Amino acid sequence: MRRALPRLARNSLRYPLSLALAAAAVGAGVARAAWASEAELAGVHFSFLSWILLIVAVGVAERSVSSRWAFSVGASATAAGVVAAWGLLSAAAAFGEPMSQEALRYQAWTPSVTSAALLMAVSSRLRPATRWTLRWIVGTGVVVLLLMSGHASDVARMFAVLASAVAATIGRPARPGTDWRPSVQTRWRSAVASALVVVASGLALGSVVPNATGVLAWAGAVIDPIVAPVASALLVVSAVLIMRGRILGIVVGGVALVGVAVVSAVELIVRPIVDGGIVWQGLTGAETEWQVILLLSGGLPALAALILALGARKVIRQPAPVASAADRQRLHEALKASGDSTFAHMATWAGNSLWFGEDGSAIAYRVRDGIAFTVGDPISEGPRLALRAFAEFCESRGWTPVFYSVHDEAASALHEDGWARIPVGTDAVIDVEGFTLSGRRRQDLRTAVNRADREGLSAVWTSYADSAPAVRAQVDALCSAWADGKRLPEMGFTLGGLAELTDPDVRLMLAIGADGRVQVVTSWLPLRRDGRIVGWTLDVMRRDRRAMPGAMEFTIVSAVRQASEDGLQTIGLSGTPLAPHEGRQSGWLARRMSQMLEPSYGFASLERFKAKFGARHEPLWMSYPQPLQLPRIGPALLRTYAPTLRLTQVLRALRAAA
Repeated sequence: MRRALPRLARNSLRYPLSLALAAAAVGAGVARAAWASEAELAGVHFSFLSWILLIVAVGVAERSVSSRWAFSVGASATAAGVVAAWGLLSAAAAFGEPMSQEALRYQAWTPSVTSAALLMAVSSRLRPATRWTLRWIVGTGVVVLLLMSGHASDVARMFAVLASAVAATIGRPARPGTDWRPSVQTRWRSAVASALVVVASGLALGSVVPNATGVLAWAGAVIDPIVAPVASALLVVSAVLIMRGRILGIVVGGVALVGVAVVSAVELIVRPIVDGGIVWQGLTGAETEWQVILLLSGGLPALAALILALGARKVIRQPAPVASAADRQRLHEALKASGDSTFAHMATWAGNSLWFGEDGSAIAYRVRDGIAFTVGDPISEGPRLALRAFAEFCESRGWTPVFYSVHDEAASALHEDGWARIPVGTDAVIDVEGFTLSGRRRQDLRTAVNRADREGLSAVWTSYADSAPAVRAQVDALCSAWADGKRLPEMGFTLGGLAELTDPDVRLMLAIGADGRVQVVTSWLPLRRDGRIVGWTLDVMRRDRRAMPGAMEFTIVSAVRQASEDGLQTIGLSGTPLAPHEGRQSGWLARRMSQMLEPSYGFASLERFKAKFGARHEPLWMSYPQPLQLPRIGPALLRTYAPTLRLTQVLRALRAAA
């Protein structure tokens, strides 16, 4: 506690504007509560929620840039918005415009004016995807309040947001990735979702917002108070589904919008015309203006329904295409040219979809719950263009692109474009030329090799098809027994099994005893460059329970020696999921997943095992557009690795780990 308080005080001093604003808000609230019966506070209307939002917005701005920047941008944008709103409304009111006269009855500033301006300004300092999301939220909120309330502060808020978007760019460069624009499909999804949220807000707030005089207030008032909350909830749910590209959102939103549009049109347009309440009187006169506003109010839900109809085909998430024979042939050509990354050959595995760039680059991926996970790095000479093109392809089909288990080159390129990233493991690579069994650290390897010589254990470099039928039967039995002994199902995606080692391009290094019994099975995936094999990477590792101690070490040493005889430069021990990067601490999520999965998959013990060979460790990353998407990405990734995983199995694994 003694250390925590000084630390809290030091951190609090980093937010002087927020602290001053909070003190002022508390003081105003106390004053209003104490003297409300004697005197009403003039000017600023005290609203608890709006002041909380303003304090949070100021704090975010101070943390993102600086207190001086937050004050200057917030003050200038707010002043510009209030002056512009007052000038425009006063001019319109002078000509007798009734809505402007009504709007001027209310104050031109509320705390949310400055809050919206600051949040819009802060968005220029965020990553591209997060920037787009925040601007969509702020913009939709501004439109909702403008159409709903129609007060002077709502007009000021709109102008303040526009002014802050300009003021935020003065004096400080924006975050990287400013040229990365959302796709047409993403913009359509945002537009359709905004239209649904606007109408939903009108239904939900029409009867609770005091003195609402906006166009949307009329539409909200004519819907039955019992039906309005249900329709509003359906529209919000539809907006969320549409942002994820779900066709159910189109269906539910369409039905709800048509119902609201019909009721609004009948109550605000058809019935007044039939009853004589709307009569055309030319283009002048206050009565005519109110009638036009009434027509707009009744037609607003219909306009939202039209936007939904126009964008329906563009917002629906597309299914992942199945790789054709022509795709696989094209992939093999790409692998021959530049398939020397760790996970390159895994692109050939069943279950992967394939994407090809105009330059011949290739990316294998799997789509789960709207998330497209790549199988490692792009198979390309220049990954930067392939990364961007694939991301645009995913967005056009309604998926969130996630580049999984990529190395520093791809992760850094995406990071420069404003993507978020987290470590997901390490890739162990052995330099064949410098590999040796001498030294204290290689004692275990020397012991394993010497014991193998004494016990007659031999290393056999072969393929599954070239192996004798008796050997293949033992390989099958050994792999099946390993999978049957786990609490959780066997993983796939970037972890191979029996089906993958039967590939004729995959080599096996087997450890076979003097009695002909297969004690160890390892499979090795080819790495190619310019049409020739330049290395191998380890995939499957299976060991018989009765195998000689050190049999696995002996088998891998034999594979390294085979690579040396073939003149290869490197041999990879593949990636180790959830292994921490050098000099970094594992995050809480990685530690928790490692704790849960260790009893079944042994990732931590695998990392310790690989350390025996003196391999260098290359970081593996997962790059994704924005941090807000991580809660969706995690479960989808787990289901990509283990599609048959059930909740009961996870709970049992958690209890065992605890």
